[in-house]
Amino acid sequence: MQKRQAKAIAEYIAGTEKVVSELGITIEVGSDFEFFCSIPKQQPERHDVSPIFDPSECAVSASNGFWLIGRNISGEIVLTQAIKLVPVGDAGFLSHLSENLADYRPKGDRLDIARSQVHLTDRAGRLSGDLCYYGELWIKRSYRGSCLTAVMPRLMFAIAIAKWSPNVVFGVMEPLAACKGLAAREGFMHLEQGGLHWWDRVSSETMEEWLVWTTKDDFIFNMRVSPEMLSKLYPSRIAKEPAKVAKVA
Repeated sequence: MQKRQAKAIAEYIAGTEKVVSELGITIEVGSDFEFFCSIPKQQPERHDVSPIFDPSECAVSASNGFWLIGRNISGEIVLTQAIKLVPVGDAGFLSHLSENLADYRPKGDRLDIARSQVHLTDRAGRLSGDLCYYGELWIKRSYRGSCLTAVMPRLMFAIAIAKWSPNVVFGVMEPLAACKGLAAREGFMHLEQGGLHWWDRVSSETMEEWLVWTTKDDFIFNMRVSPEMLSKLYPSRIAKEPAKVAKVA
């Protein structure tokens, strides 16, 4: 990565950490995915971590993934997210998804993977090289009126680009959330409507998810919208108390 670009990304990360700190949130970055999977058990309103970030189901460790959590001034976990390096090589994204679809399913055993389907545009299907899968964004309800849905995903993209320099970061989301602007808030530039169709073996119906993605160049372009600018779009109702950033193994 060019020195100028690396410097710009480092400054973007520092700017995001400053914005989050002003909300009274302490950031922790780590790669113990057994711990990460235990977090929802303490939060009844949440679903379990998806298989791709569960080391009992997929190969995920410090070599190919990391998570980020945020704690408030009381030490309570108020946000989570995770990212994983996905080497697609020359096979192409469509081939990768079709062959590894079970890794990206929601947690549970209701889905019939063999009957589930992937539908991508030609451009998305041809994406190749190193990609990153982003997911598990959860923010405590009392913080959802803040800028966190805009700045936190972009922080993860920036860290992943600095660490691995992937060609693309992608994720999935519910259609209604995408239509309400979540894809844009998180920083995704491309949207594959109807990208994933999960077949429910119990109801014999399909559940649709849309696939979102952004290239490294897209992200570099979008860094001109600074974390400070994003924070001004979402005036916070949360009392601001200084916090720090903690890096953990």
